[in-house]
Amino acid sequence: MRTFPIFVRFDGKPPLVVGGGPLAAIKTRLLLKRADRVDVAAEGLNPELSSLEAEGKVVMQPAHPDMDQIRGRPLVISATEIEDEDARIAEIARALGVPVNVPDRPALCTAALPAIVDRGEVTVAIGTSAAAPVLAQRLRAWLENELHPRLGDLAELAGQFRERVAGSLAEGTGRRRLWEKIFDGPAAQAMLHGDEETARKLIDREIESAASAGNDAAHAPHGRVFLVGAGPGDPELLTMKAIRALKAADVVLYDKLVGDGVLELARREAELISVGKAKGAHSVPQPEINALLVARAKAGRTVVRLKGGDPFIFGRGGEELDALRAENIAVEVIPGVTAGAAAAASLQIPLTHRDVSHTVTFVSGHEAGGKAPSFEHLDLKALASGNNTLVVYMGVTTGAVIAQRLLEAGFREALPVIAVENASRPNERRVATTISTLANDADSLGLNSPAVLIFGEVAGLPAAGAVETILAHEEVARAYA
Repeated sequence: MRTFPIFVRFDGKPPLVVGGGPLAAIKTRLLLKRADRVDVAAEGLNPELSSLEAEGKVVMQPAHPDMDQIRGRPLVISATEIEDEDARIAEIARALGVPVNVPDRPALCTAALPAIVDRGEVTVAIGTSAAAPVLAQRLRAWLENELHPRLGDLAELAGQFRERVAGSLAEGTGRRRLWEKIFDGPAAQAMLHGDEETARKLIDREIESAASAGNDAAHAPHGRVFLVGAGPGDPELLTMKAIRALKAADVVLYDKLVGDGVLELARREAELISVGKAKGAHSVPQPEINALLVARAKAGRTVVRLKGGDPFIFGRGGEELDALRAENIAVEVIPGVTAGAAAAASLQIPLTHRDVSHTVTFVSGHEAGGKAPSFEHLDLKALASGNNTLVVYMGVTTGAVIAQRLLEAGFREALPVIAVENASRPNERRVATTISTLANDADSLGLNSPAVLIFGEVAGLPAAGAVETILAHEEVARAYA
């Protein structure tokens, strides 16, 4: 993003449009959505601008404005469509630190005019850094259909209660929760349906209830914790419930494998705490993570524990749940897309298939302390009989040992294996091999964590996209023919 979105007030000196033709009229019309008056510097005005002048919305200024006419403006738009004049205006504005926009001349601009969705007090501005204005217009059209036409009325009504809320509740979590309850509840619905009287009564009731609870120490609200599955990294794979939790969080404790795009969805004011783990290198021990969750929740905060994949699949979410329940802290679990499912979806191969696999088994590729798994809890010989898919998490470094143990249990040597690194992310890699090849060469995959390994006949089905194939002998070649 080359531009930073910001809203500008037009309460003081009015904005200036340079030019009197159709393009200047379009830009003036846009500014008048928020400005009471626009100054237009031109030798003459086209019919639309002349009409606006007659209404008192446009004040004509001398053409070819100098520094004195530009200084102190909140915004200048040069729309003369004369190259040298537009460049002169832009140079003066930049020298004075005045934001300037020249339509279709991004090199001269220090300010970009967005596509706008106008709902009164609610304004959505869409920009593409001048790279794709038509795309911005398409997004605007979509949002026009998505945003309720009375959204601005709701915002205006809320604004009338701000001082009362500020006087009733201290700034912080309690106040924000009140507003969340208002906007998510029947008061907002009443206003959006045009029933302002009911909406006011309901907001009154919510404020009184929140103030009463806040002033009674015995009923001071405890915090809450969301154990949220962040999925494999692609933010588009988050559930809507997970996004809402992130937007409500005061504190976010996140794992090493949580994608940056996911963290960007958190509330800007939220405290972000990395508690990431990697094999053999735990930055924050699990008991300390549990203690952090409990302490922040007891301080009245809304806490999101953001865990890669799903909280309850090799995520130690059960331990955190136990710790929170032991302290009587409200907790909610929001599932996420686990890496095995994401890898299969990316490859477009099913983990179960009526013809080749009737069951799927998720296992960890290492035990406590980073040791290779013993699989003592599994009947590997039964799994070796076929019609089963084995998905191994955290098995890159132990893949050869795992493959050898599967061979010893009776898995066929040419059984296909696909390993996927960074499933769902832009830097995803896939490697196809067989159990025997993997067992004989611990480094044959050439992948890094995070990765999942899929063992089974489904791994030999046609995959979507590029897959690196490691061939060791004729039997392997036949398996992928």
